[in-house]
Amino acid sequence: MKRMFWVAMLFVMCVATSYGQYNGECWVVSGGDTVYKLHANGNADPTVIPNLAQASAAEVNPTNGVAWIAISASNAVFRYDQDAQPPEESFTQAPVIERPNMIAVNPADGTVWVAWLNGVSKLSSDGKQILAQVIPQGGNPNVETGRFNVAVNPKDGSVWIADARGPINRYDANGNQIATGPTMREPKAGVAVDYEGNAWVADSQFNALIRISPTGQQLVKLDMPSPTSPRVNPKDGSVWVVSGQSMLLNLSADGTKMNEFAAGMAVVGISLSPSDNGIWVADMLGATFTGEVSKFSTNGTKLFANPIPQPSSVSVGFWEGN
Repeated sequence: MKRMFWVAMLFVMCVATSYGQYNGECWVVSGGDTVYKLHANGNADPTVIPNLAQASAAEVNPTNGVAWIAISASNAVFRYDQDAQPPEESFTQAPVIERPNMIAVNPADGTVWVAWLNGVSKLSSDGKQILAQVIPQGGNPNVETGRFNVAVNPKDGSVWIADARGPINRYDANGNQIATGPTMREPKAGVAVDYEGNAWVADSQFNALIRISPTGQQLVKLDMPSPTSPRVNPKDGSVWVVSGQSMLLNLSADGTKMNEFAAGMAVVGISLSPSDNGIWVADMLGATFTGEVSKFSTNGTKLFANPIPQPSSVSVGFWEGN
């Protein structure tokens, strides 16, 4: 009955949505109960998905615009293809996954890794099958909520999984562990990977950001206030990261600071644009103190801002396809 409701609701919304290729739009989770889509120029799209219960993530595949949405309270992950024909088939539900909280899309083959209560699962590109599963053990048993972070390298399908209990490990496309990284105290503020398999991992509770090689060697360790949401430019290994909930830092692959500017009041997530290198920012407060999503150029110019209530995540996607 629940799925029939969702399909019917999205059929109505899809009628108002223009079909076409992905063009850099940004998907936003708002207030944990609504998902919005914004175009690259900041204009709102007719596609709005309301009445969710604890929506924790919405991630887009930049090769085709398919969006994946995790609903924690419903133990559900949904696949939304705005170009599906017939339109009523645009919204499908994946197999049940307990308390999903994060999604990493592999644009090379469309598969998706989902972090959930006790592990990380890999879904097929159509969302119908669980292809692999990783259930890490050990670490600090007191950390449970939002325990896992995952990032996938589309070059080889491998993933880095940061466990908030401390361990950080790399797995191949089938879920087999292939490298062990350093243990952090509580690395649950984000992980990002470049095309060569190097990963940036943030620990906001203990003010640390590290870079790890594909074999697990610690390459860089930086101390900074509450680093959150690292996002790698996979072409050069540089990273954008939120510091202290208000500043955006751009660091080279060796950790050298290349740029820094204020980006909001309570920034909780960022995403890089694949087309223009713009940085999308989710600010829980913003100018109105109710929340906004903004976009910045790499030199710190604020291009626009949209009043979005309590945005918790933004997703644009980055894949050059080479």
